[in-house]
Amino acid sequence: MTDNGLLQGHKPLPAGLAILFLTLFLAALAARFWASEQGYRFTGPTHIAAGAGQVWVFASGELLKLTAEGELTGVYASAVTGLESDPIDLKIVPDGSLLIAEQEPARIRLCRSGNWECEVILAASVSRIERQFKIIAGQQPRSWWVTDARADALWEISESKDGIEALLPAGTLAGPNDLVLDNEGSLWIADTDHRRIVEVLSDNADGFMTGRELTTVNELTVGERWYPMMLALSPDQRLWVAQAADFSKPWSDLVVYDLDEGAQAVVELPKGAYATDVAVLAEQILVTDLERFVVYGVDIGTLAVRPFGDKAFQQHLDDFRQSRLTYDRLSTWALVSMAVSAVLMILFAVKATPKGKRWTQPTPVFDPKKATAEVPETRRVHWLERNPRVERQMKWGERIFLASLVFFVVSILGVYGWMNFQLRPDLDAAAAAKADEMGIILLLGGLMLALLVPVVRLSVRMVSRRLGTDGKRLHIRLEDGRELAVDPAQLLYTNRAILYRRYMFPLLGGKGQALYQPGELETWLAPLLRESRRVSWIESVKYQWQHQQSLLIWSLLAAIAASSLLVTLLMMET
Repeated sequence: MTDNGLLQGHKPLPAGLAILFLTLFLAALAARFWASEQGYRFTGPTHIAAGAGQVWVFASGELLKLTAEGELTGVYASAVTGLESDPIDLKIVPDGSLLIAEQEPARIRLCRSGNWECEVILAASVSRIERQFKIIAGQQPRSWWVTDARADALWEISESKDGIEALLPAGTLAGPNDLVLDNEGSLWIADTDHRRIVEVLSDNADGFMTGRELTTVNELTVGERWYPMMLALSPDQRLWVAQAADFSKPWSDLVVYDLDEGAQAVVELPKGAYATDVAVLAEQILVTDLERFVVYGVDIGTLAVRPFGDKAFQQHLDDFRQSRLTYDRLSTWALVSMAVSAVLMILFAVKATPKGKRWTQPTPVFDPKKATAEVPETRRVHWLERNPRVERQMKWGERIFLASLVFFVVSILGVYGWMNFQLRPDLDAAAAAKADEMGIILLLGGLMLALLVPVVRLSVRMVSRRLGTDGKRLHIRLEDGRELAVDPAQLLYTNRAILYRRYMFPLLGGKGQALYQPGELETWLAPLLRESRRVSWIESVKYQWQHQQSLLIWSLLAAIAASSLLVTLLMMET
């Protein structure tokens, strides 16, 4: 019976367990992605509209209809409503129809919920509006005023005019959001990026101009929540404004403004609340809370806050919240399972490998069995012949790396710019905060790539140095053309390189690739290195530190620290 050497040391049980935990790791990874995707579908209420004895709320892809008393009377999924994306605005027109504004693609529909017959309003004109916008009925029948956050504009669209018409000069508004009409017919706009609420008046020449303005930078708000988003005008002619903090933090305030005197009060919402939309219902203001999955009713006189809606409505929103929590918990457990499976997979993979083959042994500088006793006689300096492949890599490698670096940095900046100028107008504050975090990670990634430039250039410089011998001394030709002749006793060497003072001379590439032709090291270098001292990698680092290479080592430590920071941010993001 013959012995098969390939099977010696084979351990089927640890190998099988390693494969099992690899399978579990992949399954946990898939479960995490799936749970994250499913959990993202469940969001708290984002938009609300009230009027004509009814209330409409959008949450988790559904439109919920309530009476003015808060009784839930209908739940309509996107398959019924025809929503192709989350709405950007909801309004109730005087005849009780629901006005729905969508942005992917941009369209405005007037819908009657009885049979969900919807009329698309001026599709050709609306399609020109690319991003986040709000809408309100204009002065003329079948005309509409629209704020366009992407174009920093206030448009009028109507059936009597072809296309859309700008009502204010360019630069008047910056990232405008919601708009309301007061009792005198004046239009008030949340001029978000200018951090103000501005009045728009009709002049005597069929044009428009700005009037009063209310600054949203005031002492009442906390955490620099100065960016007005959504507006509601109560019967006592006060503005109720949902204000966020630079689109970067998932919190917002509800601030009350007098049209002449400015900010008067901040409504004390429950801790952790994130107000996203407001609407007027008789003597109360309805407020949607994205984070807590609640709609509040705020008393106009006392500012008292209580949940709005009957038990069925509140339970429906709570079901959304519980579903979100369930998927979040599943995602967390999947992450824990990934970590545990990865550790066990590695342990059993090591256990399944024969002891003598578990760890890759360092590649020696040369083969001692093939090394000659003495250097062959030579009348001149013999320069060691390089591997031709290394010569080609030295010629083109750095150029290719720099070109790739430029490409990646430009790509990163392009993605970051797209996130800020294309994607951001579509996002709510929570999603915008995530976009900011991703932008920081991308910029750190670009910085880390840039840190590789000096490392690559230093590597090319070290490899470009030539080694030779006259039989007694090691000759060194530096990258600047200077030549040194060194007594071998002054040299140190490791498994990969020769050290001489502040210079390093690699003998092997990054993957153990030979830098010199076969036999060159054994014939010409090995006899000299018998007089040199072999050191460990720790001793080599200490030697380099002592010989003016501390800057390089600090740079490497900085690169490692930056890498650790990036990995930490990536883990926090996921």
